[in-house]
Amino acid sequence: MSENPNEIPEGLEKLNSRVFSENLHTKCKVQTGPSDTIELELIEVGERPTSPKMECFSVLFQGPATPLLPQRIWKMEHPRLGAFDLFLTPLGVNESGATYEAVFHRHRKPNS
Repeated sequence: MSENPNEIPEGLEKLNSRVFSENLHTKCKVQTGPSDTIELELIEVGERPTSPKMECFSVLFQGPATPLLPQRIWKMEHPRLGAFDLFLTPLGVNESGATYEAVFHRHRKPNS
């Protein structure tokens, strides 16, 4: 892993709003323990206004109401996107389950 704070962690550099949008309503496994996982469904991708040099978007996931995952970095695995670590924030719980958000705000790669 690089010590460069501007370098995107391996696994996340290939993920952008287009890639997430192409995978709406698919499921990720989240590692919650040594041998425990739960599934979260990718339910929304939101673009945010920004400059040509920056990309800013958010993704929302829906999961079971329990266990409610605390805000932190989680190991995630998706059948098409592969394995990656993602900082998730719980937004709330309703009759559909728990909703989580991840926000991306970073420099655009050239030609992206």
